[in-house]
Amino acid sequence: MNASVIARIAKIVPLAVGVAACGPTNGAASVAAPAPLHSGRHLLGHPRAGAVPTTPAPAAPTTETAPPAAAAARTDVKAAAKAPAKPAPAKPGGIGITFNGLREGQKIQVGDKVSFSVTWKNNDASGTRAVAPVVATQQYEGAQCRQMLSMARGTLERKDATGWKAMPSLSQGGDMDYAGTGNDAAFTLAAGESRTVEYRMVLDAGNQPGRLFVEADAVTPSTYKVLTKGVVATAVVDSHRPVVKSVSKPTPLVVGKTPTEFSFKVSSPDGPKLLRPTVNLSLPAGKGLTGEDVTIEAKVGGEWKSFEAVEDCNGRIGVAPAQLTGVMPGNPAEYTFRVGLKRTVGGPVEIEVGCASDGHYGARTTVRPIVQR
Repeated sequence: MNASVIARIAKIVPLAVGVAACGPTNGAASVAAPAPLHSGRHLLGHPRAGAVPTTPAPAAPTTETAPPAAAAARTDVKAAAKAPAKPAPAKPGGIGITFNGLREGQKIQVGDKVSFSVTWKNNDASGTRAVAPVVATQQYEGAQCRQMLSMARGTLERKDATGWKAMPSLSQGGDMDYAGTGNDAAFTLAAGESRTVEYRMVLDAGNQPGRLFVEADAVTPSTYKVLTKGVVATAVVDSHRPVVKSVSKPTPLVVGKTPTEFSFKVSSPDGPKLLRPTVNLSLPAGKGLTGEDVTIEAKVGGEWKSFEAVEDCNGRIGVAPAQLTGVMPGNPAEYTFRVGLKRTVGGPVEIEVGCASDGHYGARTTVRPIVQR
């Protein structure tokens, strides 16, 4: 072996030792990809995290081809750069959806008009795309009526060239009819082109607080085929909700003979003028009881007044709401009720009491009387 070969080996060996001692364990700059695009956690999870770095040290320049780790790193950089943005991801080459004026976690006050817009963009560089723009809310956990479909109640309007147009419903409902609401506003997007549509919505006072998911879809015109969708999760609030302040201990309920008696106090931030109580058996009517099996009385002016027992939109038996409006003033108001049962279907008896004011419903409290048969 001649002297020149020995000299080259002497230069290469220290470089190899340095690589072994400084492997990419924390996203160091020794990795070929730029450091800001790779965290240490990402590199440790990479199948070639311990590969030889592709940027040679200045002391030993070389013209060798970079090892496979460099190609893998470059692939990861491209993947990170193309990662879809939240909250409305879109498939590469598909339709991108972006909400404007409506953000994740935004609080929406019932009764207030909320204006926002949605932008649809054609990310397909190979050609045009036809889009029917559709916006509607998903099933809502705070819906007042939940027996069949938990739909948010309110209005939704879309701004067209001729002005604001009311949509058939704020909520999607139980079928795909909502997907056809954008046919009359369909448009064609060239490669890279976008279109923004304005909307405004108002939630009815009867909606209870909860998470409301607003969905925007790109639908193929004249079909129910949803190409892609974007969703924003908002929070419905109600500053006008009345509250139950206290509930007395109920007296025993003797089935077929003696009703249970109890009192409760309620208060409303809007005053007592439109305040009224709500009283319902928590057992759905479909379990065997009907309004004829239940007696409901309230003390009005020192005397007991009977009320009709009817089913509400959730199938529960209670006082017909219109009968109680304005009959018991005061703020906080105190109500005294008697609830009797001509028969039962077994199990405990639970009575939900609450209040409403000008269509705003407060949280309910459960009364559990001792039942004697």
